[in-house]
Amino acid sequence: MSLRLGLVGHGRWGRNLERTLLTLPDVTVTVIARGGSRPPGLDGVLVATQSATHAETALPYIEAGISTFIEKPMATTVFDARRIEAIARRTGSLVFVGHIFLYHPAFLAALQLLPAMGDVRYLYCEGMNAQPRADSSVLWDWLPHDLSMALAILKREPESVTAWSLSGGDTPAAAVSKFQFGNIPVVCTTSWESLYPRRRTTVACQTATLVFDDKSEQRLTLYDRDGSITYPTFSDELPLTLEMKEFLNAVRSGKTDPAQLETGMAVVRAIAAAEESIRRNGQAVLVQ
Repeated sequence: MSLRLGLVGHGRWGRNLERTLLTLPDVTVTVIARGGSRPPGLDGVLVATQSATHAETALPYIEAGISTFIEKPMATTVFDARRIEAIARRTGSLVFVGHIFLYHPAFLAALQLLPAMGDVRYLYCEGMNAQPRADSSVLWDWLPHDLSMALAILKREPESVTAWSLSGGDTPAAAVSKFQFGNIPVVCTTSWESLYPRRRTTVACQTATLVFDDKSEQRLTLYDRDGSITYPTFSDELPLTLEMKEFLNAVRSGKTDPAQLETGMAVVRAIAAAEESIRRNGQAVLVQ
């Protein structure tokens, strides 16, 4: 089945999406200007505009019943995320949120290893670069990665968060956030002010510690309590290719996946609570 897809947003990541899609069979991509008219006959659309515009860009397509891929985050307010969820449920439209690390072969291998490592003690996540954005705070850029992986590992949503700006102001360029998933803390350091790029998640468990470092030559490292260090293997397929294949399969099947909306909503709620905690100078805020 040949698919005709629209792409709204043709910046760096939008071009990555387009290049990846065009390596897959039976796919054509039409670039659509944000706010431009919708071409007839679309089977799906991908939204890769600035984060703060995701909801207003995606909603007309969801309302029209068109399968819609939204780059992370799904929205930058709980209100907009709930609008997306409500309209998707009403129209039966497929909404697929682009949490790319859920498709990273190293992370998928990590999920297979974790059950044998005993109870999870904590997660420590680091996301840093020197590439600030103008449309949102650093939280909306980096935390969707950390939170989507934490949700997949812990299989529950966070109840509360405390967060602090490291750069001053209510719209930080660097911040530390501590989310409580029951009795398991997930601590996230995020920054646009680091000349040392980093994308690392450390999962400390009862019998071993697993480190997923996307900037390292050894993406996955397992530290056992006996002192041994091993490097688990995983597929070399590109995460974006796997993610686009999954989206195309969903479009072709016509089946919606409730987990996509649930994860997207959970991420938005948690980040909105972290923003509120920063506004309250680090007071704990319930995620709701």
